[in-house]
Amino acid sequence: MTDVRRYTDLRIAQSSCVHARLIERFIEVTEAELAVQSDKFVRESLEDLLYTMRDDRRGYGVLGGVLPVVEAA
Repeated sequence: MTDVRRYTDLRIAQSSCVHARLIERFIEVTEAELAVQSDKFVRESLEDLLYTMRDDRRGYGVLGGVLPVVEAA
């Protein structure tokens, strides 16, 4: 592997870790909001959003070389 390729791979991994960390924080905020919502439509919308963000986080975890986070039921 060339130095340029290694450098690029490292930058992708670093960027992916940052993205995963930011998504994780947004997931925490969304879970807190979900916990206080009583409206069924809003809850379903937030649950859909959580599903999408968790899927994105897994993808960034793979790119960043991080093991996927185990999801709580």
